[in-house]
Amino acid sequence: MVTRHENGMVEFAYYRPGARSVGLTGDFNEWESGGRGMRMDGEGWWRARLMLREGEYRFNYVVDGVLREADFAAFGVEGCGDGEWRSVVVVEGIAEKVGVKAA
Repeated sequence: MVTRHENGMVEFAYYRPGARSVGLTGDFNEWESGGRGMRMDGEGWWRARLMLREGEYRFNYVVDGVLREADFAAFGVEGCGDGEWRSVVVVEGIAEKVGVKAA
């Protein structure tokens, strides 16, 4: 699930209670292989916040360091042509791109 705030803050929340780790990777961090770390909230939701400038971004979640999963509750998904899916988030606003901060 992706929540976009007016100031450009985007909150990513992914439900995966059995995971040991979940990372966030996308074109906003050059598809970093392990993704930026997300924090579990104790109820199975992994969360991270990211400031993004206006634009359209693609991303995936990296589960336990290997499995890349799309977020079908995001703003959309698109096929990559190799059988995988990428999630889409659209940001409207003027916030500067500053990086990922675990929630």
